[in-house]
Amino acid sequence: MPGFLATYRPIISTAHGRAAVQTFDLAPFVDSSCRREPDLESPYPAISALCRGKLFAPRLGVGDNVVYLTKKGRYGTVPTRHWRLVAVLRVLRQFETHDAAASWYRAQGLAPPSNCIVDGNPPVPLERTGGPRPRNRFGDPADPVGVVNRWNAAYRRRARDCGVMLATEPVLLDLYTPAVLSDEDLGLLGGRMPCTQNPPRILPDTVARLLDFASRRHAA
Repeated sequence: MPGFLATYRPIISTAHGRAAVQTFDLAPFVDSSCRREPDLESPYPAISALCRGKLFAPRLGVGDNVVYLTKKGRYGTVPTRHWRLVAVLRVLRQFETHDAAASWYRAQGLAPPSNCIVDGNPPVPLERTGGPRPRNRFGDPADPVGVVNRWNAAYRRRARDCGVMLATEPVLLDLYTPAVLSDEDLGLLGGRMPCTQNPPRILPDTVARLLDFASRRHAA
């Protein structure tokens, strides 16, 4: 099956987020926003169009694999900038609307994921996020409710523009100690990190190599 390579910003990428991890005992590699994108905390991790609009989610189909790396940065005690290989997700279901996705999750006995914008599913409070970038993007950080309301309103507009959502199953998921991918490891991706704003397709062999890489790094 086809694969795709995407990146996201984990909560520990900011001082605000690292404080949230400590205060609320959060997994350090969950997404940083008030609508987790992707939502890696759900038993069926969810992908939506909240981050990239029509560039990504509508391209995915059942059986596709999505490899999620963090954006390049300094994480944990590793002194140099690097990526983390956090998840490989396989698409199980595709939904055309957030309401349809919410109905499916509820039928499984689960709450809708954070990135599913439906009544009764509020955004994550500011104190449990990494904060917007820049910090004042949605107003004064001293007004956390107002910031989250404006942040969430931007996501609501994107959900109206493109309501596609995907429910996935994790092939690989490590929100605590994901494998470190350094510049020296980019041979796994053909020698360079591609632009992931519009997540590129990758070959099934590349997905398999990344899974093997993560397994060997953890075994070491």
